[in-house]
Amino acid sequence: MKKIISILVLLLNSALSYSQETINLKIIPFEFKNQNFYIENVFDNREEMALGVIEDPFGENVTLNFEYNTAATIKKFLDSSLAKTNDRSPINLRIHSLKIEQGQTSIEKITARVYLDLSFHTESGEELYKVSHYESQEFLLTELQEIHESHEQRIRAALEYCLWQFINAPETGTDNNLLKGGGLDQASFTGEASNLEAFVPLAQWHDMVTYKRMTDRYNEAWNVSYTGFLDNEKDLIIPFSIGYGRSTAKSDIVKERGYNSASSFALGFGLNGYIKIIPGLYVDLGLNMPLGIEFLRDLESRKSKNFLIGIAAHQGIKIIPWQDFGIVIGAGIFQRWQTSVIEKRNFGFVLEVGINF
Repeated sequence: MKKIISILVLLLNSALSYSQETINLKIIPFEFKNQNFYIENVFDNREEMALGVIEDPFGENVTLNFEYNTAATIKKFLDSSLAKTNDRSPINLRIHSLKIEQGQTSIEKITARVYLDLSFHTESGEELYKVSHYESQEFLLTELQEIHESHEQRIRAALEYCLWQFINAPETGTDNNLLKGGGLDQASFTGEASNLEAFVPLAQWHDMVTYKRMTDRYNEAWNVSYTGFLDNEKDLIIPFSIGYGRSTAKSDIVKERGYNSASSFALGFGLNGYIKIIPGLYVDLGLNMPLGIEFLRDLESRKSKNFLIGIAAHQGIKIIPWQDFGIVIGAGIFQRWQTSVIEKRNFGFVLEVGINF
């Protein structure tokens, strides 16, 4: 029994070791002109200590952390560029947020980014300046290994950006006013010039394959389509969509037009848009130009073809109850005008079901 427990513990520790990974910041100094301060202390005020959870090159989720604690790692990196000397003033740095993210943001690209939020303080604790910044980079879907190896570069770039914002802010005047009589001129600082960007999670890309059933006065139709879109809380979402469909005219309508049968194949090109109401619920709007061919057989069984072109609009709702993976449900109405022999204008209903992955 003890052997079994020991083996289970070893397996658990092994699994945990594979689910976490450390990041080391490379010590690459950058130059400042007229440097008159150094970083005395770095304080980590974050509630969430992990840097982020990302997908590794093998498709597994891993938690990222610095090899050593965050404050010590950043202090060591900054000391290489901001050396402590007697003629320079001490500044304390407080880290409020440091997050690493990556995710698919288009049909062929992944965005990797770092979000950094920090503030500069005097030794007595007075806040001098506050700044936050995104450092982002796009990669192809095939470049997971390159993404994985580049997270520390974006952390270094974000730190350098925030330092330059502090140095160059007119209200802080670090070039001229940081040292005055051997100490900080407190009157020259204000937090009002802070450069702040609130953290918003990286938008999530959704892939959907759906089957639509359409019915109207003249036709029975179906359509299979792929749709990819980047979820968005505020703006109109413009999805990428491609589909294929077939329509068969109802026999009584066909005979009224002097034909024995009629069917059509069409591809749709146009603009679709989603408006997010709440997570998982979207208003689906679209304006398309269907192009295709109508195949006809008259009452004497003679075959003919007719080129189809037109304009179509649709309005509906789309429900994605489980956003990571699950069922897609949709319903709506459509309007269509086209060069069909059977029907020139039409109105009908759409039901849709599919999967999200």
